[in-house]
Amino acid sequence: MLEQTFESLLETAMSALRNKQEQLNRDYGLGNMARWWLDQETATLQFFDENDRLSVEAQILNIGSFAPKRSSWMWAWNNATVPSALREKALPLKQLQTLSGAECFGAEEAIALEDEGMAWELAAVAVHHLNALGCYRAPTPPDGPTIFLAITHLKRINH
Repeated sequence: MLEQTFESLLETAMSALRNKQEQLNRDYGLGNMARWWLDQETATLQFFDENDRLSVEAQILNIGSFAPKRSSWMWAWNNATVPSALREKALPLKQLQTLSGAECFGAEEAIALEDEGMAWELAAVAVHHLNALGCYRAPTPPDGPTIFLAITHLKRINH
């Protein structure tokens, strides 16, 4: 893929992700939830309101993680800390190397990134490729990696 075409892919994916994120916030209020919980065994992400009631439940696909201390990215499909079932679900992301011609999408080791903005770009291209509903940036302790999760299905929990 020509560099200009890859840049076009990035622009398209980032614009689409911004729109999807705004839609998720409008429709489900994900940006206003009091807390979240990820069950990696069932690939389920749960969001709880200020009264600690389950409000929204999502099915996810683990895209990858950004380690701020190292400024590096690791794809979920090759990360030993990700359960094997989630690694397997993330394997379609390796197709991005062939489709885009960018070697970063097939990197089996951690790759250096300038900042978290570049991690968002990788996540946006992944969300675009998967035709996912959006992305959740799972906050972690200051020393831990930030996990990027593609949201594939969502449902509101009525009380």
